[in-house]
Amino acid sequence: MSIYCIAMKSMLMFDKIDLVQQHLSSVEGGEGIFILDCKGNIVFANKRAKKIYKIKNEVKKLLMKERINFRKDNKEITIYPVFEEKEIKFFFGIIRDLEEIIKMQNYVNMAHQHVKNFRENIAHYFFNPIVIAKGYLDLLSEKNVEDRDKIEKIRTAIERIEAVVKNIVINGKIAE
Repeated sequence: MSIYCIAMKSMLMFDKIDLVQQHLSSVEGGEGIFILDCKGNIVFANKRAKKIYKIKNEVKKLLMKERINFRKDNKEITIYPVFEEKEIKFFFGIIRDLEEIIKMQNYVNMAHQHVKNFRENIAHYFFNPIVIAKGYLDLLSEKNVEDRDKIEKIRTAIERIEAVVKNIVINGKIAE
């Protein structure tokens, strides 16, 4: 058995955990990573997982044989039990800071509102003149029988413009 396998087995079984803990580290990314022993005591937590120390008693009460997922303040905490022969050996946890995600959701919601307002403005500022023009064309076509062909060509052009505006408002695409 290689030295790596022996070290991993020791770590997973929590044999000589004090020795192993000295060498534990994790990439300091956006997530906090922590390990709890089978009783819920903190064995390891990277810098991003410091929150776990403040809520360790609350977390201990939640530990079970299934994955746990809960939110605390602006953090999402997920804890996975790790088994060996149907016995829980330890828990592996991840803490995600939702603050950036919440900021992005707010930004997306704001952008969506801007698009909605833009479409409503397009509908108002384009459909009103189109409807007025079509109304005047109806009046003209009733009075000028000899110009009906020209009026119908104008109506067709206006209906094409109307179709483009509808497509922009409904689908957000410039098309007929």
